[in-house]
Amino acid sequence: MKLNKLSPFLLGFLQATALLVYVSLVSLIFVYGENWSFMYEQFLAPVFFLLVFIVSAVICATLVLGRAGYLFWEKRYREAFSLLGWTVGFVAMYIGLLVFVVMCY
Repeated sequence: MKLNKLSPFLLGFLQATALLVYVSLVSLIFVYGENWSFMYEQFLAPVFFLLVFIVSAVICATLVLGRAGYLFWEKRYREAFSLLGWTVGFVAMYIGLLVFVVMCY
């Protein structure tokens, strides 16, 4: 399946879902990371956290801005901003769903 054939709506949904899955996996590392003995050491815990933070920022930026940046570079501005809008919209929807689930739980 080529990315050119996907609508901005579907591609935005897929990017937002990939971001949600990635953030969930990183969250699992932090939740269950307390069982790891090196996390209690004075020096290694902040180093681990900062490295994971930096790598996560790059991965998240690539997931959200990668294709839109490529489209922008190709001077397809309307498609780029449409994709970015759909992606941010779906991320906002996921945030709303998570807030709803937490409030009901």
